[in-house]
Amino acid sequence: MSLLFSPIKIGNLTLRNRIVMPPMATAIEGPGGSREDTGLPSDTTVAYYAERAKKQVGMVIVEHTYVTKRGKAHKGQLGLESDDAVPVFERLAQAIRANGAVAAIQLNHVGALGNPEVTGHEPVGPSDKPNPRSERKPRGMTKGEILEVQGLFAAAAKRARLAGFDAVEIHSAHGYLGSQFLSPLTNTRTDEYGGSSENRARFILETVAKVKALVGRDYPVFVRLGSVDGIEGGFTPEDAAVVAKMLEDAGVALIDVSGGFMGSRPAGAGPGYFVPAASTIKNAVSVPVMVTGGITEAAFAEKVLKDGHADLIGIGRALLRDPDWVMKAKESESM
Repeated sequence: MSLLFSPIKIGNLTLRNRIVMPPMATAIEGPGGSREDTGLPSDTTVAYYAERAKKQVGMVIVEHTYVTKRGKAHKGQLGLESDDAVPVFERLAQAIRANGAVAAIQLNHVGALGNPEVTGHEPVGPSDKPNPRSERKPRGMTKGEILEVQGLFAAAAKRARLAGFDAVEIHSAHGYLGSQFLSPLTNTRTDEYGGSSENRARFILETVAKVKALVGRDYPVFVRLGSVDGIEGGFTPEDAAVVAKMLEDAGVALIDVSGGFMGSRPAGAGPGYFVPAASTIKNAVSVPVMVTGGITEAAFAEKVLKDGHADLIGIGRALLRDPDWVMKAKESESM
């Protein structure tokens, strides 16, 4: 059996293979998301994720889901800010699990990338420095606001567990709030949340601690870590490796490697563009490491695993285009 199709344990979870459907904001592209902009998964959303789970992926991580409307990224985004949402999300978690895949969900806050037309509020971030992907200048968060947002992540994570999800992932990549705190480009604070790498990591570490306090120590918590900003003076894979070790020590069960301010798909990048960063991070931690980004061929995914660069492979846009990707990959292996 190839590594790609071998089981793996993440905390107390067992995946049937190493292939993961990573979080993708399908509300933007059409098939999933909250079509009525209520934050609740529609029948289309449930069917979309159920189909991918049925087609043999090991784990599905549902697309980024806001923890508060003030942290909403775009119209049509899913949201878990209310207890009333739990029964609706329960349908989604059950549909994924009933088809044999582990069900996780990603939680997010847009931070300085917030659009007042979407959130109804001015954008806030670690500092008043604009995100490199936006010209909109945010207001620096007070310490009270930082603690409040951390609590909102924890409350949303508890709802996710009540809805039946097997794990939650905290989004700290793609230039959203978590990666804004990590990057020296946008975090110029002079208090305990800025300056040194330890201080810039404090927001995500405290968020993890508050989440685990509400969901239980044995409930798996993942972090999607923006490993490289791709901008001079920004966050680097070496910085990410240091933070990944801190996250492991904090009890994080999986490090999901992606981009920082360069986003999830750098322009003109070739296959496996985050594999080098994932390899750097994997050398620093013992928990499983997942890598996503431009991986479309099963043979390439297998090589990444065999060469020890990562433990799991996120198949994103290829799986978005073709729900049968996993089954076709398995067939090609046996030929």
